[in-house]
Amino acid sequence: MMRNAVHCGSLESERYWREEDLASLPAIPDAKALAIVQAMDEMLFVFCGSGDVLLTRQGMNRAQYDYLQSLGYAFSTNMDALRLETVESVPAQAALNIFELLGRMDAGQEPDRLIPEGALLEPFAVLPGTQEAVSRYKLLPTLPDEEIVRAVNTKSYSTAMRDRLGLPNIAVVVDSLEELLQSGQALLEKGAFLIKDEYGVSGKGNQLVDSERMLRRMAGHLESSRNQGKRIRFVLEPLLDRETDFSCQFQIDPEGRVTLLSAQQLVNQGFAFGESRSPQPSLLDKLDKEGYWETMHSIGRELHADGYYGEVCVDSMLLRDGSLAPLVEINARKSMSLIKHHVDRRFKQEGMHTCLIQVPLAAMGKVHYEELLERMEETGVLFSLRAGEGVMPLTSSALQPLDPSRAAGSTKGKLYAALTYRSEDSKHGLIRSLDESLMRTGYTILR
Repeated sequence: MMRNAVHCGSLESERYWREEDLASLPAIPDAKALAIVQAMDEMLFVFCGSGDVLLTRQGMNRAQYDYLQSLGYAFSTNMDALRLETVESVPAQAALNIFELLGRMDAGQEPDRLIPEGALLEPFAVLPGTQEAVSRYKLLPTLPDEEIVRAVNTKSYSTAMRDRLGLPNIAVVVDSLEELLQSGQALLEKGAFLIKDEYGVSGKGNQLVDSERMLRRMAGHLESSRNQGKRIRFVLEPLLDRETDFSCQFQIDPEGRVTLLSAQQLVNQGFAFGESRSPQPSLLDKLDKEGYWETMHSIGRELHADGYYGEVCVDSMLLRDGSLAPLVEINARKSMSLIKHHVDRRFKQEGMHTCLIQVPLAAMGKVHYEELLERMEETGVLFSLRAGEGVMPLTSSALQPLDPSRAAGSTKGKLYAALTYRSEDSKHGLIRSLDESLMRTGYTILR
């Protein structure tokens, strides 16, 4: 019997896996960035089948819901934000992931009406609180153990996996300040290197070190009162001369079968996500010749041997000297590139190209998302089944997220969108028309 599924998750998963006793690299807390990431869970609609339920932290805009229904999606979702009535502090609620929120919500709220008993849970990632939410809503999970998920998502696990598979391994794991200074100085003799946090992601938790002075500053930060008594555990890696970032998405079933799903080429902004697109044929040919797919199968088998099953995204690089770095890091969860793959599967036609983009935005005062969709439709830039080409917004709430730190009248947000186009010229034309629609609606584009 086919069961409906409940899709939900917090896309900043690494934030919730991170143990409190780990020392941290210098970082400025950014409530605005967190608010945007928390609103990105709307994109999980791409995984929904007919009759499924999508739960999002902020609630989906009715105009976005109606638009997605016009594209053939037939899921149910909450229109109101998920909130705890008994917790007054907005920042306190922002610190909880969506499963922790669901597990503490009062009876009779919107999720109770939406979630069918006995449905399957399809999370973006297994997080603290997932099992409590499963128990409360009587869901049927087929999920790996949370502690296993936490362990296989560390940078040191990815480093150890290279040794297990006999892959070239330039990384060093350090567990003390003395090791950090000693290994760091040895690496600096050959050039700049990265200090990677165990749970660093999307440009956060990576620190570039290009001088002994910078290395000493990092050591001083780790000795400071903020990190007093905390565990030191970082991965050090020489800064690779990368030409292309790409990733492989695959699925491991509970019995250990590995199914390769897609490869996606990435255009990163610094160390953070910028754009996801289909890989060039020349890259795919190189991966075929160099046994890349066999390496992905091997990673899947080793992950299953360690108790993990579910979705995996392996980040990889092609270097300027023509060599491959097949395993940069393992992400044992769903991913932006898997979202891109599902858009392709549903909408990509012969002779068409697709990509996922993000557009950073600012706005003064309230901007109406319904107006943006109307403008996009009027100018012919909004994707429709009839046209088969255009821009498909993947989020509505992320454009003006609920930000507890927000100054009156000003917001920062992002539009995440999928583009379907015939040529590079038509792609650039779509982006120009999208920019115009955004600006005429009241947004300032920050890229």
